[in-house]
Amino acid sequence: CHGTTEYLLDSNGNEREQANYCYVPSTWAENIVEQAEKDGLRLSYHTPYRLNIHRDEFCKLAWQTIQTVNPNINLSEPAQPFSDCDEDIVRQIASLGIVTGYEDGTFQPTRELSRQEAAVILQRLYTVLYGKIEASPTLYTDNGSIGVWAKDSVYAMRQTGIMQGVGANRFAPKNGYTCEQSIITMLRMTQKA
Repeated sequence: CHGTTEYLLDSNGNEREQANYCYVPSTWAENIVEQAEKDGLRLSYHTPYRLNIHRDEFCKLAWQTIQTVNPNINLSEPAQPFSDCDEDIVRQIASLGIVTGYEDGTFQPTRELSRQEAAVILQRLYTVLYGKIEASPTLYTDNGSIGVWAKDSVYAMRQTGIMQGVGANRFAPKNGYTCEQSIITMLRMTQKA
């Protein structure tokens, strides 16, 4: 606690602000999250649903999605460990080309994921599970804020219905992506089968 604000501590001693009722899904997400968890898409028993997801947590959901859609997927040898992360799930997801590390050899597992980063990972996951998708550009009003490296992924995920904007035809690419949003998009991914 710092004053009246509560924070969560991760295993590396990093803090992230705890939202009010963060362990309870938002009203709009409650039923969908419940269905996803019944289907095996779950982070933990104390998931901070309303907080932004970390890169390693997103990998865990991606792995559960793969196991739901195609449990017999042909797996290659896990990728070499990153200098700051040797988690088996992260290494397996990296070997499938779904996630990559940074130029310095790190993975930064506890770094929060932005919406545009999530779209890129989701498109790569979609390609592994279902094949390549050719998306036609569907412009958001904040299209100029979306990184050039992420635009095709953002358009593809909108076209598939897996990841949408945030309202008023905006995508908000640099905003964080919450745990509940991540769980819901992974559920949509499993429903494409």
